[in-house]
Amino acid sequence: MGTKIPKKIYYLKIKKQNGQSLLKIIKRKFKNQKVINPKFKILYDKSSILFPLIQKKGLINKLSIYLEKEIEFEIIYKRGIVNVNYRLDSLEEALSDEIPIKYSDLIPRSYDIIGEIAIIEFDNRFSTYEKDVYLYKRKIAKVLTSINKNVKTVYEKKSKIKGPYRLRKLELLHGIDKSETTYKENNCIFRLDIKKTYFTPRLSYERNRILSSNIQKYELIVDMFAGVGPFSIQIAKEHEVRIYAFDVNPIAYKYLKQNIDINKLRGEVFPYNLDVHKILKSSNEIGNFLKNNVDRIIMNLPEKSINFIDIACYFMK
Repeated sequence: MGTKIPKKIYYLKIKKQNGQSLLKIIKRKFKNQKVINPKFKILYDKSSILFPLIQKKGLINKLSIYLEKEIEFEIIYKRGIVNVNYRLDSLEEALSDEIPIKYSDLIPRSYDIIGEIAIIEFDNRFSTYEKDVYLYKRKIAKVLTSINKNVKTVYEKKSKIKGPYRLRKLELLHGIDKSETTYKENNCIFRLDIKKTYFTPRLSYERNRILSSNIQKYELIVDMFAGVGPFSIQIAKEHEVRIYAFDVNPIAYKYLKQNIDINKLRGEVFPYNLDVHKILKSSNEIGNFLKNNVDRIIMNLPEKSINFIDIACYFMK
């Protein structure tokens, strides 16, 4: 395998004594915008410093205008020397000279990582059908895997959450189209399929808040929309309680059972593949057992939980 030849980049060449003045001008005129490219080494000769620049023509032109009356300088185009100690810490930084300014808003400020899978939601102002947009989305996805070494697959969100199973459409951008993964949170392991079950890592703080609340020994708890078990299993991992976990999605129920088995729990979790509306039927045995007997109720269905308030009241002591 041959050695990759460093690409040519633009450098700003100034006299050594003007180095501090340059940095002050950049700080004053560009504020939080990056001008010097940390991916490449700053070069020195006897009397000069060569600063590697972010490779955007508009930015370089702007810098030239600001420096014109203040510092003697020269823009040089030459092969860059890669800074081997540089470590990327954000998508925006990694793509600073890879995405044209026109498409810079495509770069997401945040994304979800679930096990080996990342899920990106792009700014919907950009047309999905524009060829350049699709190519830059794929470039962003590929770079994402380079700064998150555990991520093997990247999907794009293509719809809102919808349907009784709370699923969304996902489109592969990079990697293998494998939507099953393993996710770890608060010393618990969760197996799930992101295309076939509802799950979000963004509720990790909320799950930890509930886990750390004043849960009493032997509490009877109902998790009305349990999914693959992130609330139920984490609570039962730390507390000696009984939890009745319901979910209408048969695939979520399958993973819920697996996750109960693979996590060592202090408490007990009893899984049910059931629409909780059926609890109210007089013939429902588990409903009759739980009626007016439950200490704590988890209703993780923010957009529709008001429609289930009668069932929560049925459970409550």
